[in-house]
Amino acid sequence: MSEEVRAVEPANGDRLPAVTVGLFGPRKLVRMMSEVAIGVALRPQNRVRFVPGGYDDPGEAEERYLRLRDRIDSAVFPGPWVFDLATDGHWLTVPSTHLPLTGAALYAALLRASLTIEDVDLSRVSIDSLSAADVEEAYGEIGLDTTNVYDIPYEGPESVAGFAAFHREKWEQQHTTVALTTILAVERELRTQGIPVLRVAPTRASVRDALETAVLLGQGTRMGAHQLAMIAVQLIPTGTSRAESGDYWQQELALLTHQKLLSEARQVGASVARRSDTLFLVTTTHGALVRLTEQFTVAPFLGALTAQLGVPVAVGAGAGQTARAAEANALMAVEDSVNAGGKVAVYLDDTNVRTDLAPGPAVTETAPQDSTPSIDPRALEIVTSIAAATTPVAGQQVVVDVESVADIMQVTPRTGRRMLKELVEAGLAWPVPPARSTGGGRPRQQFRLLTEKLD
Repeated sequence: MSEEVRAVEPANGDRLPAVTVGLFGPRKLVRMMSEVAIGVALRPQNRVRFVPGGYDDPGEAEERYLRLRDRIDSAVFPGPWVFDLATDGHWLTVPSTHLPLTGAALYAALLRASLTIEDVDLSRVSIDSLSAADVEEAYGEIGLDTTNVYDIPYEGPESVAGFAAFHREKWEQQHTTVALTTILAVERELRTQGIPVLRVAPTRASVRDALETAVLLGQGTRMGAHQLAMIAVQLIPTGTSRAESGDYWQQELALLTHQKLLSEARQVGASVARRSDTLFLVTTTHGALVRLTEQFTVAPFLGALTAQLGVPVAVGAGAGQTARAAEANALMAVEDSVNAGGKVAVYLDDTNVRTDLAPGPAVTETAPQDSTPSIDPRALEIVTSIAAATTPVAGQQVVVDVESVADIMQVTPRTGRRMLKELVEAGLAWPVPPARSTGGGRPRQQFRLLTEKLD
């Protein structure tokens, strides 16, 4: 079989996510698995590709898997031995299953033995991997006695090392007429020693069941990655800073936080909603949250926002099957982060299991914000003229509205409004939330000029 990846085209269907399943095992077995996979892929409810990862030697299993692991959502292994090797060796990265070896596989092996081996006595055989109960049941179905049937069950990867010696001993003692094994390496070793041997292979029906299981596992992975997740970001401003700077300080801090979060969230396709001047909700998916947290090892936003804003920030993340559940978990998590003074972020999954995440690096923005060459020259001229006309006291914020700009620049209110729009677009002004009007009517929209960018 060619080493080149051959995929079965996915069937049409929109109800379940498309998945890719890796098929691993000896090349002959993987070829049979791929043939069965065609029928599985054509079922209307499935949208699936099967990628073969056959090998010639069991020692190649890990290398073949690692080559395909970033492309698959689930995997099928030839039997419990390779599956356990992958699990114990910590190179298994996706939900996986293996082909079952049951009585049906033993029936097929016994039939092949009777047809291909002369003078074989099916009541005098040695069998590995299958449990004694499976052997008893299979022989009972076909009415054969098991008195002279010798079985060594699979009891973990270490037990495989004794399979060849077990079969050889029974053959040399003339207790058996054929060895039945599930392990390719054992089959090859016994064959070189002249011992009649056949490999117990899974039936097409059992292969089909395993492939269907792998498809369901892959769909679960995909749907898990698209599960809703939310991140709550809570500012923890100090009372001293608020008293010294007034309400504008909190409003400006909220605008700056919103801007920073939008920039960060855009990278993973998330959306940001402002709940108040101190609370923000980022809506995303579980898969995007995994990327943001680097596999739940680093708190999203925490280190960077704390460094950029200069105030403590609390971060809580939550997942759930619905938006309401994810939001509830995120809000509970952020409260725990607030109680910790923002020193850790907290994640609550959909089963309310808590994970504490350490702050990431305090990355500051690489793009200069106070570089005048990047500012539109006309907007720069406008803000400079307005700032010069207001002659603010050092450290005082410059707040204007349409009428004051029109008066300073000696233009119509319509032109003044257009000028303020240019300043906002150039990043030289922020709209300030309007104060509640005591005399009724619509309050004037005010703008805070970012005169610090002129330094």
